[in-house]
Order: sequence, then structure tokens, then C-alpha cells
Amino acid sequence: MSERVTGDMTEIDEAEARGRTELWPFWRRVYAQGDPLPRFAPPANRAPHRFDEGDPLPEEYRGLLLKMLRHEGERAGNKSFLGFMATCLDLAEAIFPDATSRLIKAEYLAEELKHAIMFHRLAVGLERDFALKDVPYAHYAFHLPRETWADDAFFHFFVDLNGAFHARDWRESSYVPLAKMSATVERDELGHSEMGYHFLQRICETARGKTVVQHLLGKWYPAALDMFGRSDSPNVPKFIGWGLKSVGNAEIRDAYKTYVDAKLVALGLDLPDERAHRRFL
Repeated sequence: MSERVTGDMTEIDEAEARGRTELWPFWRRVYAQGDPLPRFAPPANRAPHRFDEGDPLPEEYRGLLLKMLRHEGERAGNKSFLGFMATCLDLAEAIFPDATSRLIKAEYLAEELKHAIMFHRLAVGLERDFALKDVPYAHYAFHLPRETWADDAFFHFFVDLNGAFHARDWRESSYVPLAKMSATVERDELGHSEMGYHFLQRICETARGKTVVQHLLGKWYPAALDMFGRSDSPNVPKFIGWGLKSVGNAEIRDAYKTYVDAKLVALGLDLPDERAHRRFL
């Protein structure tokens, strides 16, 4: 069985290698320059919880883990995820600027479907009924209209980066299957964010494009910061105590904001008021 799994992963690695171009995957150049993301160290006094697939889980722990995975959503058994991927493809077909951009978006979809398989296997090992549960995306960032290529670029730059930051935090997760897949998900999601940033760079090459991007920043920036939830969430100490998170919502949001602000300033954009139009502070 282990030989078969190893062989399957080798085939996936080889397929990804064949898809490499000068640009894709975008994470390659970033990680070549060093670790791009901050490290989230767990509290020194945290209890050393450790649970693997098949282990009996405390009721509160199981509930928190399922809550976390519902927010993640990238599962092959989640019909809403598959529908969302279809809209991504529709957008790429309708508003892509050139064939290269459309091909890049196809590579992005392929990687997201890889994640869907990984999270599906994790869900099956945790709770089979949950693995097939349809969980629509609740956060409003997923429902903001993407009417232009700049909208789509902002979505990937901000939302996929959110996934990369959470995956970085999962490296210290007390749930072994999640910790094992965290580095792969982090790498890919950072690459997807860099894809969006690449498109933003191209759009900002013209004065008109930069004006459009600056205008749309006011729409996407508050949604991006809101994706980390409320700073005073009563569940955060429970997540940290059980080892499912290392830091609270405020700390990971602050690290994320520092990262994106530097990237936005590099584009020559003016940063919005961080509290303007926010729903979750």
C-alpha cells in the first residue's frame, strides 16, 4: 500500500514539473529568496496535544476541528467548492487579457483541485458524513462581484494569501494529518497569491490600469482583513489551547496586513484606512 501511495505522489510531482514555465509556479521564485512568511510560535505553556487519524478525539476538539475545516471549504465532496471553481473558470474565459493568462488560471485550478483531494482524504479520515457535506462559502469576500480582471487579481492576491497564512499556522497543528499537508498548501496558496499580484503588476503598468486598481483596493482591502474574523472571538483561546492554532485572529491579521501593505506600496498604491468599511474588527 505504501509503495502505491508513493508511486501516486511521484506521478503528481512529475505532472507538476511538466507544467512548469518561466512564471509557473509563482511560489518558486519567492521561496528561492528565503522564507517569505512570518513564523507563528505556539505558547510555551501550551499542553502537548497530538492526535492522528483514527485516534479518539475529545468532543470539544472534534467540534473545533470540524469548524475550522468548514471554513476551509476545499473538499472534493463539497459541492459549493466545485461550483466556485467553475465560476473561476468562467471568469478566466470571459475576461482574461491573453492566452497565457488563461493558461495560468488553468494551472491554478489544477492545484486547487489537488487541494480538494487532500482535504477530502483528511475529512474522510475524520468524519465520513462531513466529507460529503455541502458547505457554502459564508464569508462575504467570496461573494464580492468580480467584474474586471483587476477584481479577479485582487481576489487571488488577498484571499489565497489568507490561505497561505493559515496553512503556515497549521505547521504546528496538533492534528497530525493537517500538519503533514500544511507546507504543500502554504506553498501553493502563496503561489496563487503571487499569481494575482503578477496580474496586478501588469495592470498597473498603465496609468489607467493603476487608477482602476487603486479604486478597487478600497473594495477588497477591508474584506481581506475581515477574513481573519473578530479579534475578540471567544473560540480563539480554545483553538490555541487544543493546539489547532498558535496565535489569535488579531495577531495573524496584523502579520498579514504588514505583508500585504508592503506589496501594495511596491505597486505605488495608497493604502486605505484599515478600519474603513470593516465588518469584523
